[in-house]
Amino acid sequence: EMIDLPVSENQAKYEDEFGSHKDDIATMFMKRFKTQISQLKTYIQQQLQKLQGHRHHHHDTEAMAESGSDDDDEDLTRDEFNLNKLIVLVTGAGKVFGVRSTNGHIEWEHFFPELAPFDGNNQQKLLLFVQRTTAHFPNPPQCTVVGKHKGTGNGFLFSFNPISGEPVDTPPTGQVLNYRITQTSMLGELDDHFLRGILLMDPDNQIHVFPGKCLSVLKKTFGSQYMFVADRETGFIKGYRTVPNQGKFLMENVWTVNLQKKQQTITQVVGKRPLEQVHSQGRVLGDRSVLYRYLNPNLVVVVTEGEFIEQSQRGGVFNTINLYLLDSVTGHMVFHCSHKRAKGPITVVHSENWVVYNYFNQKSRRLEMAVLELYEGKEQSNSTAFSSFSSPRQPLVLRQSYIMPLFISTMATTVTEKGITSKQIIFALKLGGLLALPKALLDPRRPLVPTQETMEEGTIPYIPELPVNAEAIINYNQSLYNVQGIHTSPAGLESTSLVLSYGLDLYFTRVQPSKMFDVLKEDFDYFFISAVLLGMFVVTIATQKLSARRALSRAWK
Repeated sequence: EMIDLPVSENQAKYEDEFGSHKDDIATMFMKRFKTQISQLKTYIQQQLQKLQGHRHHHHDTEAMAESGSDDDDEDLTRDEFNLNKLIVLVTGAGKVFGVRSTNGHIEWEHFFPELAPFDGNNQQKLLLFVQRTTAHFPNPPQCTVVGKHKGTGNGFLFSFNPISGEPVDTPPTGQVLNYRITQTSMLGELDDHFLRGILLMDPDNQIHVFPGKCLSVLKKTFGSQYMFVADRETGFIKGYRTVPNQGKFLMENVWTVNLQKKQQTITQVVGKRPLEQVHSQGRVLGDRSVLYRYLNPNLVVVVTEGEFIEQSQRGGVFNTINLYLLDSVTGHMVFHCSHKRAKGPITVVHSENWVVYNYFNQKSRRLEMAVLELYEGKEQSNSTAFSSFSSPRQPLVLRQSYIMPLFISTMATTVTEKGITSKQIIFALKLGGLLALPKALLDPRRPLVPTQETMEEGTIPYIPELPVNAEAIINYNQSLYNVQGIHTSPAGLESTSLVLSYGLDLYFTRVQPSKMFDVLKEDFDYFFISAVLLGMFVVTIATQKLSARRALSRAWK
């Protein structure tokens, strides 16, 4: 996870000024006065430092070269555009790191020899939850690592402050639970201290809340807490809801989907980001109508792999891939498709109203990328809220496939603060590159023959093979092999998305899918703009006086 750095001292005083609703007018006035005095003092200090820096620039350069550690001693404070982050990393060996995104310096680290990852869907995972961010001053941020104990298999928790690395609510060596964990989730609402609790489900379907002080939130919202468990061994996907039972909370089974274990095996279960920002609810077409997106936050993608027997003269057993779109609250099957003579490994990206995934076509012996986009149609069912319990309306599903000329190991999509910027798909190539392609290239509405309407929309004509441009390689000459995953995070600038790839190496960079439209260029001519504005102001004043003088002379006539 990428954690926002805390604000500076002056910004913290601003937060303190508006943080309490119990202060009277005099107290708020004094806080405002102290804040402005502090800002003035900081401004004077900055100007003095700039003057001293110009005078002793060569001396500072020599001193920095001798010390060799100029950035390590800087305070961990947020920059103007929130581009610098603290990256929290958890390894399969049981180590937790806090790394600066600016220089890769390790701020703190912990080692838990008894911490082991969960096994599921052909991969091992340790779960990292961000329970509180740095946005809720003066409450400190908090993260929690969830895994299992190597010896007993019971749950293992470690909660900490991601900025300082100090333990919170758990011992420094971690907390071992007295039960196993079958599923985890986060509460949908915050408590009074802006902390989001973690729900832990044990084999007896009992719900535990961590930390315990968040139990009051569960008591208020238990009717809207749902979970699902996909069992790879049996092929069953079961959905649960929270119900009270004698002072405790249990998960009641409300739906079950059987994916026939004998025919296929679950290999991927991919949901959406919990707090994903979607800017536009529709897509404007060339005829000025709107195609509304199917935005279901409870939609999950389930991928299975199996075999099928071809009923033909040749016969034979071939691999097949099935993809299911499932509502995790009601168990409603929204969509299903199958790819025969195809095999994995499969990587899925699920965002907004679209799904992008890859597979190997055994018949054509090539890697293919498939894209699905879901729409409600030209009439929107509910523009203010979405409910899985409303009458299920089958969405319009648009599909298309493309040829990927290079093999990939994983992929992810960019995210921004408000979701306004166009999306990019980041591919980790097995040749060692990170390739950034616009999502517009993976559009199922790309026409074979362009029409006037599609040209007005700006839709690119369909070409089967995706282009690989050398300028789209975002890691330049830094080769990255055996990339296990890509994590993206928004920055303070809407145009910018932060990208971290991890595997054998860690690589951090920034991308601008729609260019940097919210920052002025370095060669921006401030003098010319200022001169034009000043000239317009002078002309306005002169014209106003001339008009008043002419009106006065006309009145005397």
